[in-house]
Amino acid sequence: MRKKYITRVGGRSKMTPGQLLPLLLLVIHASYCAAVAESDVSLALNKDYVGKNILPDLSEISLDSVPESHRNAAEQFKALWEEHLTGVKDYDVVKDIPFTLIVPDKIDRVALEGNEPRAREFLLEHVIPGALMEMKPRNVYGNMNQHPVGVNLTCVNMLMGYVLRYMVNQETKYATRHNVSDSLTMVFIEGNLTENKAFNTNKLNKRNIQENNRYNEPQRLEMKNATKELAANKENRIGQQLMNFLASMKSGTKVFQHFLSNSNLSQLVDDGSYMVLIPSDTAFQRWHPIDWGFYPFSVQEFTESVLRNHFIKVGLPLRMADLRGASGEQKFKTLGGEYVVLRGKPTPTANNVSIIYDYTLSNRIEVFVISEVLFVSEAVVSKLHQMHKDKETPPLLAFPWFGAQFLSHSFLALERDNRFTQITRFLNTAEIAQFISGSNYTFFVPTDEAFERYSFDILPDNVLASEKGVKLLLNHFIKGRLYDRDLKDGEVLETIGGTPVKIHRTFDNNVTVNSARIVESEVFVYNLGTMFYVNDVLYPELLKAEVTALTEMKNTDKNIPEDTGDVFTTEPNQVEPSSSTTHRTAFYTTSADVEIVPLEFTEQNGSEDDVLLQDDEIITPKALPVKYYYSPKK
Repeated sequence: MRKKYITRVGGRSKMTPGQLLPLLLLVIHASYCAAVAESDVSLALNKDYVGKNILPDLSEISLDSVPESHRNAAEQFKALWEEHLTGVKDYDVVKDIPFTLIVPDKIDRVALEGNEPRAREFLLEHVIPGALMEMKPRNVYGNMNQHPVGVNLTCVNMLMGYVLRYMVNQETKYATRHNVSDSLTMVFIEGNLTENKAFNTNKLNKRNIQENNRYNEPQRLEMKNATKELAANKENRIGQQLMNFLASMKSGTKVFQHFLSNSNLSQLVDDGSYMVLIPSDTAFQRWHPIDWGFYPFSVQEFTESVLRNHFIKVGLPLRMADLRGASGEQKFKTLGGEYVVLRGKPTPTANNVSIIYDYTLSNRIEVFVISEVLFVSEAVVSKLHQMHKDKETPPLLAFPWFGAQFLSHSFLALERDNRFTQITRFLNTAEIAQFISGSNYTFFVPTDEAFERYSFDILPDNVLASEKGVKLLLNHFIKGRLYDRDLKDGEVLETIGGTPVKIHRTFDNNVTVNSARIVESEVFVYNLGTMFYVNDVLYPELLKAEVTALTEMKNTDKNIPEDTGDVFTTEPNQVEPSSSTTHRTAFYTTSADVEIVPLEFTEQNGSEDDVLLQDDEIITPKALPVKYYYSPKK
């Protein structure tokens, strides 16, 4: 039981200054605790490093210098670190950036055993990047999970004069700070930072949602303060009844019904009274592109926000008769936070949009079917389009490759950019449409400088169209549409050409594919796929021998014409010239397993009128080897 220390002066109770101080400190402390609870990571002292995929190097740390009372906790923490974070993908180990490790004395190894994501989440919750955490009141830092970690001296310690008891994330801990090196500090606490929290790896933080949301699927609206059982009951009482009504409508509201059935909105409404404004099918059709273009309702999160602004919770639903009889306007707030103004005269409208007809349902729901979708305008759709170019549907192209729409649209886009004259020549020459049919691809596009670095720009078209040339080109395509966030450090992707490429991403988000650095990310080819522009050719060694052979041949005989004709690869075959013919042979083939019967062009005595063509050659379908002859200039 608390004791009251009150001094009575003049018949009234009066507290002494010594008694007022604790209350004042308690008020200050309580206000600060609330501030820490609502603090944002953007206010953290180390905000410049929060969100970067960097980790400290713990391999050379000796725990002998750690105080004996905390050594066991440090050893457990380091062991867990070595098991789950040493050599982990997506993170760079750095030595020149300060870190603070918050070492808990309570680690439930049983709960973390066999659960890799949860173990990593637990460890990252206790890592402060970019700062040596100081145990000073009001300091706020961001951890690796982008959660604020607040430090505060508790009121009890203020009164007693101690400085070792601190407030960390609103949970009282005894904290001891120990400097391991110039760039690493350990703070030992009682308990851990995940106590009294719903620490569940099924509930991912924003950062993990981005990492796991591989194909940009929009997140469903979260259901607040409701269990699955309650949600099911609500859906049966309200949402399901509304859906039953829409299903009974033979025409006119099918689009709204479709969007509502694919949303979580029915789980968000409670057991109250509602007015529901339902745009007609024609209202939605206005925003649908005729042949191709951007359809705003292909963006699910936008669609759900629009739906929410068509639901109005009211104490008593407004009937059409009441609306017509009202002389003025009535203003209501939607579930999405927008305002709807209803007028009954001269005709019933909602935000100046005509109300076509109404229905009264048995469960206190009034339905108004309206002629337009509310809160959607050309300006809104234009801005949404800029944010979601990957949702735009393309026009159907009959050329260059009717059955390869991604390849065709990519080619036309690159053809308009003077940085990509070499890759467009390559695409136009090599027959790869059969391998890149349809859509859903990722294309790493080398710039002209990349091709010129290896002198590929001097190679004739036939070399590019050879088996090796096709393979080199296919090594730049990935089956599946990838976004920038999908290119994770250390990940290996298999190309259409069958050769793997490895991704490397630094903590400052510089991304390379093998040795090629991405210079421009997420160039969306409508909703067909994605291009990434790179500054190097992937696996250039496939055609280096052809460049070497062509260069050596030109250096050997200065009289070799610039247009060397059909030159392939690296296996020269010398042909004995006849006495009546002066010729030199440059003969190359693309693969050792191709049977070669050469096609001979013979110039009799150097006369172009005596060309004989023997067309009985036998070749495999893999490539077309070619022999050509020329007469040296006299």
